[in-house]
Amino acid sequence: MTTMSRILAAGLTTGMAIAAAWGAPQPGETPQTSATRPGDEAMTCEQIAAELVPYLQLVAPNAQAIVVSQQREFEHAQAKRAERQPVHELLAAMATATTFDPTGASKRAYAAAEMAQMAKERGEDAAEAASPEAQKSKAQREQMAAQAQAMQGDVRLQRLLQLGQQKGCDRKR
Repeated sequence: MTTMSRILAAGLTTGMAIAAAWGAPQPGETPQTSATRPGDEAMTCEQIAAELVPYLQLVAPNAQAIVVSQQREFEHAQAKRAERQPVHELLAAMATATTFDPTGASKRAYAAAEMAQMAKERGEDAAEAASPEAQKSKAQREQMAAQAQAMQGDVRLQRLLQLGQQKGCDRKR
């Protein structure tokens, strides 16, 4: 796959994701005629890709920032899961042990331990959601959504995406 084909595929994928996220034009909106230019129908996939490059350059910094944040969040979630796993295994063993206790004391101890662990995890999760890192990640996603919404209204971009899709430029070669 050539570099231009990869750029076009990425552009079409990004554009289609933006279009899917924000839907079709609202009722009453009419497409501007400036979206279509002479020679559009004769454009090759490489020419369409070349015209999409500036749009990709606009979204690339935000998209890269989001990918980095999501990777960091994923790694943190994996570490948190690994940290909590031994406690969950102990609670599972306690739950099994309750079946052998005719007095019900172990069942009460298990229920109390389970509720305490759940409260602890909820508190940790709430603190994490309010952390500066989580707020930064949320702001990045909101900024990307606003950028996508603005690009949804760009009639030339929509025309290029439509042409690329009609010509099958979004398929791997």
